[in-house]
Amino acid sequence: MNMINKENHRRSLPFRTALLFGALFCAFLTTPGKAFSQIPRGVFCLQPAGQGTGPDPIVYSDPDVDGISVRQNWADLQPTEGVYDWRYLDNVIARAAAAGKAVLLRVITGGGDIALGGNCPTWVMDAVAAEPLPASQKFFTFNGDGGSVTIAVFWDPVWLAKKTAMITAVGARYSSNPAVKIVGVSFANASSEDWGVPHLPPEVAEWLAAGYTTQKMLDAGATIINATMAAFPNQYLTLAVGGNGPALDPDQSYVARNAVLNARASWPGRLIVQKNTLETFIPDAPGTGTLWQLLWDSRPDVAGQMAYWCYGDTTYRVNNGVPIDPSTALINSVNKGLGYEMKYIEIYRKDVVNLPAATHYAHQQLFIPSPSPTPSQTPTPTPTATATATATATFTPTPTPTPTATATPTATPTATATPTATPTATPVPSPTATPTPTSTPISQCTVPNFIGARLNQAQSIWSNAGFTTRVTTVGPMGHQITSQSLPAGYVGSCTSTTITLTAR
Repeated sequence: MNMINKENHRRSLPFRTALLFGALFCAFLTTPGKAFSQIPRGVFCLQPAGQGTGPDPIVYSDPDVDGISVRQNWADLQPTEGVYDWRYLDNVIARAAAAGKAVLLRVITGGGDIALGGNCPTWVMDAVAAEPLPASQKFFTFNGDGGSVTIAVFWDPVWLAKKTAMITAVGARYSSNPAVKIVGVSFANASSEDWGVPHLPPEVAEWLAAGYTTQKMLDAGATIINATMAAFPNQYLTLAVGGNGPALDPDQSYVARNAVLNARASWPGRLIVQKNTLETFIPDAPGTGTLWQLLWDSRPDVAGQMAYWCYGDTTYRVNNGVPIDPSTALINSVNKGLGYEMKYIEIYRKDVVNLPAATHYAHQQLFIPSPSPTPSQTPTPTPTATATATATATFTPTPTPTPTATATPTATPTATATPTATPTATPVPSPTATPTPTSTPISQCTVPNFIGARLNQAQSIWSNAGFTTRVTTVGPMGHQITSQSLPAGYVGSCTSTTITLTAR
């Protein structure tokens, strides 16, 4: 009797093993997004680039800090082609993991050549320069905060090849590290890792002369995003979004909006959208008609980063130049972010260390669940926003939720996100009286505070506020601004408002 049972058991082993394998395989296929069911929440301490492992142990032991945002510039990470210095990132990630903190990882690629004050390795810029093309077709020069900045055009094939190779190497080292939860991605970042496409009228002319097209930008975005998704199959990606002005694309947020749509179509559940300019005076949610509306439309996976620190800032930048208690400034900014249902907020280390009560408030509030967003808020793509198949041609496929490289949104071409699509009763965002609710709100911009900033930073601040005109400056360029002809908070036309700034 026992022999018969053992024989039957032996004969059933292959069948049972196959059945078990099949059940596990089916379970795996039916829950591909389980690991990405909820993005990390809470306060992420934003460390200075290349710093943060020695003088601030309090950050790693602080119970109100839920994650560490670690940054390193590309030039320090990869000083020569094929050679990587992992010591800094290894140190910070290991320390965060030991403390039970999530890690948000960024490699800063904007700002041009490291030898000229940027973040990019000189050997990369030399490789772009060696291309058999006129310089005007592969480089773009603009006035940055510290003077003239030259970058490779975002769609340059050599630039994209070098950058994606670096992304692949970083992914090979850290994608299997469970502490690394989020990875920053950028493709339209002239100065840092934040979105930045210079768009003053002379800059628009230079872009167009270099061959700028909306589709080239979308294709470059698909190349970088797809490469990063493939390199980091276990992590979320976060993309800081912004605008390109009114003259380069069909509308100022067109490239960012459609890059998000394409990425989410190809990699569902993997992309976080964030804004890196969180301040007390940003538009209230839903930000109808402003660049902030894209964040609202991208819920629920959205986040933010403080524009600047509050503690010790005598220019009160996050409060538009108006004096304010630093803790109050941070709390008010956090409340603005909560209005957009941000899941996490990156707060500068200086504030985390010096403003514990405000940091504790942010930590508590960010763990309160947000209501489910209204489906109708999702913006619709246009038929030209398609990622080309060349985006992933140089990468070996890895297990991903959706391995296709072409992300063609399926929506009617006439469906666009307009102010009337929001559930608010008053779609006009500007505090000034408007004759009809159908006026174009994106033409209105808010004058920023310039007091305390350097005169050579003025044009960049003005452009980042959305204005396309050129500022008039009076005084030495390196001196601090002492007066401005229009007060901070004044709302005017983005395309015609002018301002005069004086420095002593």
